[in-house]
Amino acid sequence: MLFSGIDLHKRTVAIHTLDADGATVRTANLPTQRRAPTTYFEELPRPHRAVVECTGMGYWLRDLLVPQGIDLRLGHAKYLKAISSAKVKTDAVDAATLAQLLRVDLIPEAHMISPALRETRVGAPRPPTDRRQYTT
Repeated sequence: MLFSGIDLHKRTVAIHTLDADGATVRTANLPTQRRAPTTYFEELPRPHRAVVECTGMGYWLRDLLVPQGIDLRLGHAKYLKAISSAKVKTDAVDAATLAQLLRVDLIPEAHMISPALRETRVGAPRPPTDRRQYTT
């Protein structure tokens, strides 16, 4: 079994993959384009489990990787203390930390919204953040 930690951002995806013993198999810093993570995971053997911090952007990645046979989990960002309290915060370090936590089964998982409800929850318009828009 392989374990991958994924640190997903608007323009880049950092991925760190470990084997069952914790040895690094592969790392990559890829552009946030559909083909890049698909190619990364196509070249690795199965079974494969991966984790990404739960954000609104994580669902497209889930929809992309699950059909490839990747068991993708959503890590609850609020409870991932090992990442939020780390002294060194880089995408590569965050991805490696996620992979290690997944390997030892210490990922606090977030609820996965079903595809039927996702549009109403994730795709719903957000309220404006500038309060001046509410004044007359």
